[in-house]
Amino acid sequence: MYRPITSWPAATLVLAILSITGCMVGPKYHQPAPPVPPQFKEGGTPDSGTPDIAYSDWWRVFKDPELARLESEADAANQDIKLAVARVEQADAGARYARSFLFPTISLGASASRTREAQSRPNSGINGNTSGKPATYNDFQFPAFLSYEIDAWGRVRSSLNAANATEQATAADLRFVRLAVEANVAMDYYSLREIDAEREVLDATVRDMQSAVDLTTNRFRGGLSSELEVKQAEALLNQTQAQAQALDLQRAQLEHAIAVLEGKAASEFSIPRTPLNGLPPVIPSGLPSELLARRPDIAEVERLVAAANAEIGVAKTAALPHISLTGLAGFESTNMTSLFSWQNGITSLASSAVMPLFTGGRTKAGVDQAWAVYRQSLAQYQKTVLVAYQEVEDQLAGLRILTGEAKSTSDAVTNAQQAETIALNRYRGGLVSYLDVIYAQTALLANQRTATQIGGQRMVATVVLIKALGGGWLGVPAQPGTNPNPGAPGSGNKASGQPAVTAGMAK
Repeated sequence: MYRPITSWPAATLVLAILSITGCMVGPKYHQPAPPVPPQFKEGGTPDSGTPDIAYSDWWRVFKDPELARLESEADAANQDIKLAVARVEQADAGARYARSFLFPTISLGASASRTREAQSRPNSGINGNTSGKPATYNDFQFPAFLSYEIDAWGRVRSSLNAANATEQATAADLRFVRLAVEANVAMDYYSLREIDAEREVLDATVRDMQSAVDLTTNRFRGGLSSELEVKQAEALLNQTQAQAQALDLQRAQLEHAIAVLEGKAASEFSIPRTPLNGLPPVIPSGLPSELLARRPDIAEVERLVAAANAEIGVAKTAALPHISLTGLAGFESTNMTSLFSWQNGITSLASSAVMPLFTGGRTKAGVDQAWAVYRQSLAQYQKTVLVAYQEVEDQLAGLRILTGEAKSTSDAVTNAQQAETIALNRYRGGLVSYLDVIYAQTALLANQRTATQIGGQRMVATVVLIKALGGGWLGVPAQPGTNPNPGAPGSGNKASGQPAVTAGMAK
């Protein structure tokens, strides 16, 4: 029978204090610090008057009710967002699982057995407790078991830090997936509306070219022109009609892509034709580069760096003693009626420490592997930040250049319209051949289509720029050395919030 242990509460308290106050093995985490320029090289438009964009509904800056409807529906039904939500739930469960090791494991058991011992077993003789007869007896047990790992070196706490950082990384990934879906909806939507505007240009051109066919046909019947000019006009008309049909295919594909983003079947989704008009919202000048600290993909990779740093501490504890506490308390009796009598109580408490002496290099290899993973995550963080600056600069440069292209193309359309009018008038007067009219009409159509395409490109580039900035520029940007997410925990060995891109590296 087990002996009662009267010092169990005291021993438990001592070991619990050791677990809480034990040292933390492994490097202390510092957020990585890539070079941060004070401003973007490409500036915006001074005194734009554009209001701040909220990260949750950045598309409202376009003041397009149809776009706002599509964005809201995509946020609610997109499958990529649902996948990211499930990943967050999985990571949250993983963090709760890691946290559970801070507490003891208590389990309850029950057993009942009936045993007949051999007559010739040891201690069964005349002087034995059975007087040489085979013993038959019952054994009923109702114990509670306790097991607890003493976190003397911080293995459990480091594992929890890694799990918390991973959970925060998946939360940032959810924000990034949501932003990417919203941006894809807006880009496809404005590309579709640009095609609607381009189709409107082609439809108007087809009407004009049909009038030109009628003109050449009438002149041919009157003997004023040759059949060649009629065929030339008809060929140009047919070519323009084919271009319009090609646009219909592009529109259908964009509509199908938006349907998938909306979480709907392509066969049951349609968007009414609405030609693109108006200008994109103007991006304010002087946007500080600290805005990129709020990009969810940067926040995600920074959290993965923190998780990898914590895993180094976990790997290092493998070379240290593993201290554990086990206990048992309950009742045991040969008779069920007296099982829960206090005289039949049983207790046991034990502690153990096991330290590896030889592992064939396995422990060092685990530490080296953890450091390698940390360096990979750090390089990925640096790359993500550099790519983020590139994306912002690309779109700022693109918008600046597209603005100049739009002005030049608008002048080209005006001149092409005048040239077409002059060519038609001179053709009616018999001063030029129909080839001059064809050249004028072809140039006008090309310039009109280019002007329409540039309008769509400007809208799409604005969407991509907002995405590159992390979804907006609401409020005062994070200052160097501060946490842009005040509600998140701090740094160190604890999981922190989004990065400030201004601190040091793990050492």
